[in-house]
Amino acid sequence: MTVFKTILKILNKLKGMLILYTVMLVAITAINQSAGNSTTNFEESKPDILIVNNDNNNTVTEGFVDYVSKHCKIAGIDTKDKEKMDDALFYRDVNFVIYIPKKFGEDLLNGKNPEIKYKTTGDEYASYSEMLVEKYIKTVLVYKDYYSGSELVRKVNSAVETEAKVTIKSSLDTSKLGSMTSYFNFLNYALLAGCVYCISMILASINEENVRKRTIISSFSYKKYNRIVLFSNAIVILAMWVLYMILSAILFKNSMFTSNGLAYVINSFIFAICSLTIGFLIGNITQNKNAIGGIVNVIALGTSFLCGCFVPFEYMPDYVLKIAHVLPTYYFVENNELIKSMETLDFNGIKPLLINGGIVIGFSVAFIILTNLVSRKKQVVG
Repeated sequence: MTVFKTILKILNKLKGMLILYTVMLVAITAINQSAGNSTTNFEESKPDILIVNNDNNNTVTEGFVDYVSKHCKIAGIDTKDKEKMDDALFYRDVNFVIYIPKKFGEDLLNGKNPEIKYKTTGDEYASYSEMLVEKYIKTVLVYKDYYSGSELVRKVNSAVETEAKVTIKSSLDTSKLGSMTSYFNFLNYALLAGCVYCISMILASINEENVRKRTIISSFSYKKYNRIVLFSNAIVILAMWVLYMILSAILFKNSMFTSNGLAYVINSFIFAICSLTIGFLIGNITQNKNAIGGIVNVIALGTSFLCGCFVPFEYMPDYVLKIAHVLPTYYFVENNELIKSMETLDFNGIKPLLINGGIVIGFSVAFIILTNLVSRKKQVVG
């Protein structure tokens, strides 16, 4: 009980850093949520184009011009003034210029596939415009053998205007789960930084020379002493983890009370245990209070950048991901990403979660063994 009270007194002096990590976590989550709540409905963007038509009075050509005009905005620039058109392209007032050659419609009907010349800005709007042109021409070439005149134009227009109906059957709220995943991914930084900083500072205080010598000559074995200190720190870290879970319930409300939310909670609890053992190991390696701040940044920030907390896996080079595999954070983040896309928690779905969770627990056991070795060596030296 004396050890626990001492740890609480030390922790009270460190509360400022814990508050800072918590504020950063909430701030990052708020930013992600505001970005996730942006409009996601698709709206067709209409590029600004010009059409130089040298094939007037042709039914097919008129149908082609009407189709393109419907999906694009015709800029009010004189097509007879070449200099003005070039200036419009240069200043991005126009994205695409279509030059329709003479006998365009007649050649299409004869299967000659006439060449249309373009001038483009080379951006996505120009590519979209070219796609519209190619789509119409290919459709005419298919239908010309079966229809002619106004009927051909009507059939072609009906075909190119046909839209595919897409039905989303997934019941997952991907926007909300994406924000939750970002929250729990960033939790790596908050947990690691908080655990390493607090535990290292606590151990640096209780392992001061006079205190350490009294402990060594006492009847406590180094293993028993480590268990008492580890248990006391575990209560502190558990309280920290509970606080973060309460915050997640406030931020995401009903989404946390689902199977996906439960999976996030269990995954974060396993990683909290691992963070505790990492902090306990670092705290036994060094008692230099001036160095602890730098160590926190290297461990918490380093693993966060390497393991996909700040930058998604898909944007990271392969060699970085290979390095990340030797860190427990990688498996914690990978589980979060798997949970985001899971609709049902059946055996096949949770199997990779169990494997990754087992690896994180394996890291925790390894850190505890290393801590005991370091502690025993220091006692022998002492």
